[in-house]
Amino acid sequence: MKTNDLIALLASDTLQPQKPVRQQLLRQLVLGAAVCGLLLLAVFGLNPQMDQMAVHPAFITKMLWLTALMGFSLYGLFRLARPGVGPGHTVSGIGLALMAMLSLGMLQLLQTDSAGRSGQWMGGTWEVCSASIVALSLPVLGALLWALRQLAPTRPALTGAVAGMLAGSLAASIYSLHCPETSLTFFALWYEGGIALVSALGAVLGARWLRW
Repeated sequence: MKTNDLIALLASDTLQPQKPVRQQLLRQLVLGAAVCGLLLLAVFGLNPQMDQMAVHPAFITKMLWLTALMGFSLYGLFRLARPGVGPGHTVSGIGLALMAMLSLGMLQLLQTDSAGRSGQWMGGTWEVCSASIVALSLPVLGALLWALRQLAPTRPALTGAVAGMLAGSLAASIYSLHCPETSLTFFALWYEGGIALVSALGAVLGARWLRW
């Protein structure tokens, strides 16, 4: 059977998965998020000043940004999990969201005097931020890749990268419940760094595990 014929057969109504694509992905996403949340509570704990942090403009901006990343990534996975379906506006949407935070971080850094710039990009937790996001994202990434393996993505590396982007941004949003940082420059560097590492890991794992 030719590859194009196989893709057409998988995409037809006669070989649909037992559960809809969205249902399978969302179920595993919720499961991974629950494990991620439990890890946060067990290892890091909640920020004791979370009531004040929740209304801080930088926190609100960060959460809106992470929500945008999650939204574009989930949209992409819904498409890429189907055989022969492209990413649509996924890549451009994610790119714009990443550039938006980079631009905000750079603008904040330029508006800060030279004596305070190191504090803007280093904060007080730069040594552990990216690594913590990567660690928290692993159960989410694993759950998403497991779900995708039951489906039929035809672009395994790209699908894995988008799954990593979703896992990393979700883990970053959960890590935010612990993180005391309020610098947009910090988010642009260390949050994006951690999310990018998870996306790269997803691409590597996806290229191997999602190939069929």
